[in-house]
Amino acid sequence: MLVRERMKPAVFLEPDETLATAARKLRKDNIGCLPVCQDGRLLGMITDRDIAMRGVADNRDPNHMRVRDAMSVDAICCLKEDSVEEAATLMRQAHVQRLAVVNADRHLVGIISMSDLEGGGSERRPFEVIFYKEVLGHAGLPHHSELMRVSVAQGTKDEAVQAAIGQFEEARHVTNWTTAADGYDVVSIHAGESGESLESLELTSERDAEIRPRARVLWEQAGAPKGQDVQFWEKAARGVDSESKAAK
Repeated sequence: MLVRERMKPAVFLEPDETLATAARKLRKDNIGCLPVCQDGRLLGMITDRDIAMRGVADNRDPNHMRVRDAMSVDAICCLKEDSVEEAATLMRQAHVQRLAVVNADRHLVGIISMSDLEGGGSERRPFEVIFYKEVLGHAGLPHHSELMRVSVAQGTKDEAVQAAIGQFEEARHVTNWTTAADGYDVVSIHAGESGESLESLELTSERDAEIRPRARVLWEQAGAPKGQDVQFWEKAARGVDSESKAAK
């Protein structure tokens, strides 16, 4: 069976729409991401996390910030002539639940989700564990740079985190996930009073909350240089970790 036989019409955004408009569309359709297109051609994808981390967390006004400034340009997509097996494999490898479907000219023709391939059921998993590196943006404000998103179908939150850590370590070829990531967030999916799917984002890293203001101070003391975000974050992290060890 081909993707074109299972895909659905795609709701999409244009790059000059605001983040506020994007957030409303995501909420209206109860989904976590939307393709971004101009003149029908796929430019990228924007997720609820992009809006939170590149917009809200950076104190940007969602009524003025544009989708093009927050979207990811390396959108994962498939062709409508691909087999559903190929689409499912791509989703599993990329740890995503939805793919934009394009034609040979990269024009958007539809969207396909894991639930479309599985014949129904819940599109989102009960838990998603999102591993990230913490970096400072051009204004010295920190944000999470997503490394990998792992969906876990069942179990408690702790069980989901442990399962996700195992997948992350295997994918990154490391024996301890902390050597490759600074932290992780957990998205839990649960049913609302009317049966609708609701998501809750839990920011799990208390360490980040201590590092963030220190990194900002170091950046300001150095004269707010560009291109050294990681260095300031790592220097602040070493200070926090050193004090933590001394306290123990």
